[in-house]
Amino acid sequence: MSRLTEAKKAVSALVPAASAISRRIFEKPELNFEEVFAAEALTEAFSAEGFKIRRGTKKLKTAFEAKWTGNKNGPTVAILAEYDALPNIGHACGHNMIAASAFASAVAVKRILGEKCGTLKVIGTPAEEGGGGKLYMIKDGWFKGVDAALMVHPANRNRAIARMLAVMELEFKFYGKASHAAAHPDKGINALDAVITLFNTINAMRQQTPNFSRVHGIITHGGDAPNIIPEFASAKFFVRGITVSDFEMMLKKVITCAKGAAQATGCRLKTVKNPIFYLPFEPNRTMGKVFKGYMEAVGLKDGGVAENLEIGSSDIGNLSQVVPALHPEFCVSDPEVVNHSRDFLKAVVSKKGEGAMFKAATALTATVCDLFTKPEFLKAVRSEFAS
Repeated sequence: MSRLTEAKKAVSALVPAASAISRRIFEKPELNFEEVFAAEALTEAFSAEGFKIRRGTKKLKTAFEAKWTGNKNGPTVAILAEYDALPNIGHACGHNMIAASAFASAVAVKRILGEKCGTLKVIGTPAEEGGGGKLYMIKDGWFKGVDAALMVHPANRNRAIARMLAVMELEFKFYGKASHAAAHPDKGINALDAVITLFNTINAMRQQTPNFSRVHGIITHGGDAPNIIPEFASAKFFVRGITVSDFEMMLKKVITCAKGAAQATGCRLKTVKNPIFYLPFEPNRTMGKVFKGYMEAVGLKDGGVAENLEIGSSDIGNLSQVVPALHPEFCVSDPEVVNHSRDFLKAVVSKKGEGAMFKAATALTATVCDLFTKPEFLKAVRSEFAS
């Protein structure tokens, strides 16, 4: 029996259980670090399948590890599960599907390989939506000894290999001086002018930014009343870059714009950097090539979108800097339907979406089996990562 045939058979047997997991998590969305129900549902399901459970720590309660060891001398491969939702819009990024596909794939691998398996881990990583759960888990050693980490993510196209941008949130607080806006405008220092100047200088700089870099922001405070010179104003920006060097350059440029705006208006500036920031995702193309073969063999034709186009950011970027990683996408909707929308929310529990999820889980299962049983494949994965 071929590897793909084995994977199809094993995943097919898990469709009812995995579908139920997906829908249970979907129906009870939980935000960053609050995914108590989802983590419990997953650990119960894995425990029933014979996986040894390690639960989260006091500071990361909703993380978990479900482990199966066949051959202790074999490699260690991790399948990643995400299960946090978005504020107000629930699972409009489809993390319920990520969790369900991780369950289906991991249990399928265990059933196919049994004692021939090395150490298979499902690592439940909370708070991907801005909370940086994987960053805390990297620091705390959850990925120590892992040879490769993989997951699949729902999208509006199929894509085996995709890049992701580094991202940091910057907050700029400008302090001026209040005064009567009509009677004594000359006595004031206008903090809102500093914010507006900041936006204008960033817009002026866009032509000189590297390809695929992004800067986008909002005014979070613009004053209290039209007849008062604003003594305080603030803005938040996300700054992104496709490489570490581009990312660092963009941060420097945007902070320079803020300093210039403060100097031009006479305001005092306070810059606040969010300590949780995502690094660029570097996909392991060796794994991606194998996954793509299986993906297309099960009917998920690669959408042909370039790996550095139509991309966001994720904390798997930080993980890809320390472990060979892959983050393919599978299509659950029409092309015009995008993540984080209400139409996408419907797609992640649709019949079409679930069908694609199980095809992606099948390709993931076959790829993970190959990592355990083909030493030359894992060697090539490690070699690419080392380079």
